[in-house]
Amino acid sequence: MHNLTHFIQRAVSDFRQNLPTQLMTTVVVCLSILIFTFFSFIYYNLQRTVERFGSELGLVVFLKADIQESKIPILHQRLLDLPGIEHVKYVSPEEAFERLEAYFEDAKGLLEGADQHFLPPSFELQIDRAIFNLERIQSLAAELEKWNEVAQVQYGKSWVDRLSAFVVVGKKVIWVSAVLLLATAAFVVSNTIKLALYARQEEISIMRLVGATNGFIQGPFLLEALFQGLVGSLLSIGLVFLCYSYFKGIVAQTELMRGVELIFLPPSYVISIVASSVVFCVCWTFLAIRRFLLV
Repeated sequence: MHNLTHFIQRAVSDFRQNLPTQLMTTVVVCLSILIFTFFSFIYYNLQRTVERFGSELGLVVFLKADIQESKIPILHQRLLDLPGIEHVKYVSPEEAFERLEAYFEDAKGLLEGADQHFLPPSFELQIDRAIFNLERIQSLAAELEKWNEVAQVQYGKSWVDRLSAFVVVGKKVIWVSAVLLLATAAFVVSNTIKLALYARQEEISIMRLVGATNGFIQGPFLLEALFQGLVGSLLSIGLVFLCYSYFKGIVAQTELMRGVELIFLPPSYVISIVASSVVFCVCWTFLAIRRFLLV
């Protein structure tokens, strides 16, 4: 306890004596972690969007135009009996035409004189979200297209695949940037503390002469590194939260982004970012001080 009190007092004293340098270091740490935190926020929301739209992905089974009405209930039951199918809805040509009219509400002239039965009947299939899998949907679509009554099966696999691939690339970029940016922040912190070590080289030599251990000498500097890593990461998270609050309002008011909901990073992400920042700064500083003390 006595040593801890001494470490805190020395760390506070060093921070006050080198206030401009310490503040500049904290700002650099904050900016480095801010970039990583912001991209993590974007990646997290993009991943959620892919998962949400993917889980809502269904299949549209278009039937042949000459199919007999009596076969519709039988097909409906066959589709319901398929494993993983949560809901099946029959869409008649009349209902499909009404949907098309609603879609072209501002340009109704395009459909004027069109036969209401030119669209084929279809079934809309909703996949059970608990077992959602793109490969499962692909194999199911291939199976359904073999049915005699089925003309075509459509689903939005292509754009989900592209978006998923983009998310995978984004994840790799996030991890690489995390290592580089955290290493940058830790390098700046350790070099700032090394400057403080050189400035107090004579004092450290006296402390060694009176029997001070390396741990006793290192303690205050490690506390400084911990403080800078902690404050820098918390500031960066606070700034990203402000950005999140700002963009959330814009997204809510944008017609194009309807249905998209921004979510801030979960507590586990926040804790990981703060802990990683502190660990990087402390460990890098420890290695720098250790090399200095061994000279």
